[in-house]
Amino acid sequence: MITATGVMDDEQVYRLYARELTEYATTLVGPFDAADVVTESCLRAFRSKGWPEVANRRAYLYRTVLSVANDHHRSTLSRRLREMKAAERVEVQPVEIDVDVLGAVERLSVQQRSAVYLTYWADLPPDEVAARMGISTGAVKRHLARARKRLGEWLA
Repeated sequence: MITATGVMDDEQVYRLYARELTEYATTLVGPFDAADVVTESCLRAFRSKGWPEVANRRAYLYRTVLSVANDHHRSTLSRRLREMKAAERVEVQPVEIDVDVLGAVERLSVQQRSAVYLTYWADLPPDEVAARMGISTGAVKRHLARARKRLGEWLA
């Protein structure tokens, strides 16, 4: 709705520019984060004290998208650096994986694979596996039994 002063409301501004801002943001942060950057940019712009007096709202939104994209890159870089530092402190032992076993596990259903991973790789008891998967302990045992049966057939 256009206000009494002849200015578009925030929703109209968003609808008018969201697509082109998303295309712009895609070039800055990639397709997966572009929509989030645009949404954050619009919210930031609309909440700013000076927004009602902004004459060129399109240009203001483009500058805000650039600023949010820069923030996004900085936070992503910071997170990656923290993860790398944490990974340096963790001693990882190389694990030998049989390619045939890996291929067979990949053929299992997602539920069976999840139960197998949490039980054998994460070494969790059935009740903890059930809690993490959001299913009953009986369902975990059923998935494991079916997975073992299938793996036995495929790897025989």
